[in-house]
Amino acid sequence: MSELVGDARQLSPSAQEALRLRAVAALVAGRTREDVAAVFQVSLKAVDNWWAKWLAGGREALVARPRGRRVGEHQVLDAVEQQAVRQAVLD
Repeated sequence: MSELVGDARQLSPSAQEALRLRAVAALVAGRTREDVAAVFQVSLKAVDNWWAKWLAGGREALVARPRGRRVGEHQVLDAVEQQAVRQAVLD
């Protein structure tokens, strides 16, 4: 797995998802946790987390999800204040 040299966090979300699914598939096929961690160049903790998610929720638990805050979360200004700022900029 030479293409996985380095930090897996540097991979795209879809590549990270594929890595998780391949690692879990290796566990399902009977490979040891240590072997999977070595082959995919990730930590044992990552392998254990992926396995726990797999057991709890199957494939759906390992799919890539949007990152960051949800739209509108933690905004300082409410909708009325935002509109006032927009109008002030336009005027």
